[in-house]
Amino acid sequence: MDGRGARMLLHELSAASGCSAASIKYYRREGLLPAGERLTATRQEYGPRHLERLQLIQVLREIADAPIARIRLLTGLLDDPRVPLLRCLEEAQAIALGSDTVDGESAARRPEHPTVTALLSQMDWPDIDSVPRRALDEVLHTLAGWEMPDDLETVMRYAKPVTEIARGDVGSLQGEPSGAEEPGDDLVILRAVAGAIAFDRLVQVLRALGHLSLSVQASAIPRE
Repeated sequence: MDGRGARMLLHELSAASGCSAASIKYYRREGLLPAGERLTATRQEYGPRHLERLQLIQVLREIADAPIARIRLLTGLLDDPRVPLLRCLEEAQAIALGSDTVDGESAARRPEHPTVTALLSQMDWPDIDSVPRRALDEVLHTLAGWEMPDDLETVMRYAKPVTEIARGDVGSLQGEPSGAEEPGDDLVILRAVAGAIAFDRLVQVLRALGHLSLSVQASAIPRE
């Protein structure tokens, strides 16, 4: 859907976004969607940024399964001109990963799994606090609890190819075709959330397909 430059009444915004008029009014009441430009006491006019916000809300609700409170937190950050986009992206990552909100992290945390710092050093990645870093720590502690490999060598086997995937993802987010209009912040966040969920699923499915294919090939080798 391309609503850039268009001005729309409520029913037109509903048709363009696929959201019912009742849902749009609900999102306005909940503070997720800014009010439109008032025309009369009962009529408002909406623009392309309203359409992008509704598309973002739909992705967060239907794909990320985010509750209204989490979406309100993210849209509040997006609507605050003092908040950098990187902070909004971090909150979006937390939603995509199913992690706690960035601001809601408890100050009292168990010691970080030693493989986390070792990985950052080995990959020459910034040694900074982040949502993915905390999520990795949680995964490694879970692996340790299940008595599964949680050492640096194991993690590096995944980190190296995933880094190339991440490099391509970042390039896609940052690059726009020559002459294309710069995407709004809502669209950037939408792509980040939808892409993270969709491509994480792709990696999961390809890994499963690889396991099956290699197992089938191994079983076809005759025993001596």
